Amino acid sequence: MQLPRAAGATTLRVSVTDRCNLRCAYCMPEEGIRLLPRSEIPPLTEIAEAVAWLVPCFGVDRVKVTGGEPLVRGGVPALVARVAAIPGVREVSMTTNGTLLAAKAAELAAAGLARVNVSLDTLDPVRFRELTRGGRVEEVLEGIDAALAAGLSPLKLNAVLRKSSFRDDLPPLLELAADRGVEIRFIELMQTGTEAAWAAAERVTGDTVRSWLESEGAVFAPLDGRPNAPARRTAVSFRGVSVVAGWIDPVSDSFCDDCDRLRLDARGRLRRCLMDEELFPLVELLRRGGDALEEAAAYLARKQPPSAMAIGATMSSIGG
Repeated sequence: MQLPRAAGATTLRVSVTDRCNLRCAYCMPEEGIRLLPRSEIPPLTEIAEAVAWLVPCFGVDRVKVTGGEPLVRGGVPALVARVAAIPGVREVSMTTNGTLLAAKAAELAAAGLARVNVSLDTLDPVRFRELTRGGRVEEVLEGIDAALAAGLSPLKLNAVLRKSSFRDDLPPLLELAADRGVEIRFIELMQTGTEAAWAAAERVTGDTVRSWLESEGAVFAPLDGRPNAPARRTAVSFRGVSVVAGWIDPVSDSFCDDCDRLRLDARGRLRRCLMDEELFPLVELLRRGGDALEEAAAYLARKQPPSAMAIGATMSSIGG
């Protein structure tokens, strides 16, 4: 099933740490991870200063806090408050695995966080534990409920689907989204880090998933999306439930030509693309007091679509 794509605003994804309390198979290896020395991770004050510099210079109006898992780092609510106060920033949001969200949701909302995306690939406790290498799906569900109670809405679920289990995982995820009244986004598996063989074996295209849903009686209706957003949104009616679903198919249906995203990684380096190998040391330049505008503009002007949706770095080091 082919979906229409919307065509606007500039979003900055800010990674505050490369650390995570889970070890999801598609994100990082189970062991042997080379974490950044803490001395190489900028203070949150410098991250906020970099964001404040980028907003007027390059038209950033939405900021998403990411990791690693952003909530493993202390002080994130204060960062949210500082970024939310920057003139020109319309929204501060966060992507999280949800396991620490129950204890932080109210504080984040009070600091100015508008909404959250919660990663949740399966509701089956055994598959969740295997995929995350030790996680408890109950903690994620508690985090979702706490976020909704705190007003962090619209909340979106991010689900990376796998060939071996999507037929079992999809129906419960759709039911959960309908029950909580939230949007769910299905994300095509990409190759990051060292798990190339696993990713190749488990990748299933979004079109294959939608075709399977249609064969099971699902009905789709296209919806408008935010301009330049990677997700193609549809209403989905399936087995008695109706939800809004976003489809992100970076491998089989690239959205690179419409991408408006910038990333600031956990070292404070600007990255034009998830798959970018050329990085720009923004925080370091600002720390030295140099005029980074001309260099940054030249760096961004060299942006090109990646040759392949694959990179040797882990998602935690890139910034999700």
